[in-house]
Amino acid sequence: MKTRPQHPDSRKLLNFLQQASEPRGYLNYCDYIQAALYHPRWGYYQGNRKRVGRDRDSDYYTSQSLGKVFAELVLDAARKLLEQGWLGSDPDLEAFTFVELGREPGRNRFAKTALSFKKTVRIGVNDPLRISGPCVVFSNELFDAQPFYRMVFLDGAWRELGVAVSADGLEEIILEDFSPAVAGFLHRLPATAVEGYQLDLPLPSVDLLHEIVQLGWSGLFLTLDYGKSWEELIRQTPGGSGRAYSRHRQSPNLLVEPGRRDITCHICWTWLMEELERSGFKSIRLESQEAFFLNHAGKTIKRIVTTRPGAFLEDRQTLKHLLHPASMGQQFQVLWAQRPVERGEGKVDGSANR
Repeated sequence: MKTRPQHPDSRKLLNFLQQASEPRGYLNYCDYIQAALYHPRWGYYQGNRKRVGRDRDSDYYTSQSLGKVFAELVLDAARKLLEQGWLGSDPDLEAFTFVELGREPGRNRFAKTALSFKKTVRIGVNDPLRISGPCVVFSNELFDAQPFYRMVFLDGAWRELGVAVSADGLEEIILEDFSPAVAGFLHRLPATAVEGYQLDLPLPSVDLLHEIVQLGWSGLFLTLDYGKSWEELIRQTPGGSGRAYSRHRQSPNLLVEPGRRDITCHICWTWLMEELERSGFKSIRLESQEAFFLNHAGKTIKRIVTTRPGAFLEDRQTLKHLLHPASMGQQFQVLWAQRPVERGEGKVDGSANR
């Protein structure tokens, strides 16, 4: 069944998708999602409207939406991880630049709380990715914002799904041939699966991490996101993990109003950890958000918990929301790793978003 965009901006994006799909008349899911999210004019992440927040006008909220408490926890943990000597020395924090990747428009939550670091640099979607020297490279829900491929197991074999594009709308189809990236990955797919098992492959997230870690920097890599291991993706998510979000509601239909809704899927932690290991990172760890902050941001947690005991404090409520296992504490995970700092390393060079 075809999905017909109604919003004027989605109709304009549909015209672009038609041109991009010529002469075949279809796109793989990765190319479709890339356009829906990042088209320079009509893509979801390019619009000026509010996307992130807890109010009714936004589409979703993240841990970072909860403000300064989240920033304080992240920076406390980063300081502790560096000072613990995971890098084989006692690094001078004033030599490190705190780099935030995938920044959203708005106030810099880390500026006031990152005073022990050399400086903070914010790099957004349209900014050049230039990082060097001793750094803490941080991101929050950056990797799940990358496009992905979609597979389905039918009649004893894996098939790739795509999107047929016409003036009448969009329709999911089975592609005759595999996309080059998928063809190169077929050897890692399980030989068998339940009939109709759907699998979303976040391969571009690994490409992004490769681009980040191949730059001339060292120090701490720290990303918060939601994802699963490769084993979980191929055994425990029969309906796939790709979802669209609008006004805090999710839908499995990724073709409705392209450019007006967020499209995301679970990242594969296994692949990201493999990439970090290949790139010379050490002490690679994956923890729940709850465990990460409790293990590494105890100083900030203690201060918030012990301030005016018995009184209602907004910071204390925010902390509970970030840590509670029924809330964000287990919904999100933290992947961190360190690459030893070499003597005489230089500076970070990002855009002017500071």
